[in-house]
Amino acid sequence: MTEVLGTVALIAGGYALYKAVKKEIANMAFKKQPAYATARKRAVDPAYTRLVEDPATGKYRPVSNY
Repeated sequence: MTEVLGTVALIAGGYALYKAVKKEIANMAFKKQPAYATARKRAVDPAYTRLVEDPATGKYRPVSNY
């Protein structure tokens, strides 16, 4: 009985590995980029403020971009 359970687990693991590799190859074929790569290419919104370190206190204070 242990051999049967081991064989079933081995087949299930192999199938899961096959599906994962197939999905990864499909992503490479369409040249999809991960989320961090698309976020890095996105332009920065100028409405955000910039933080500048105050030399006297050592704390960061917001400075307007305008």
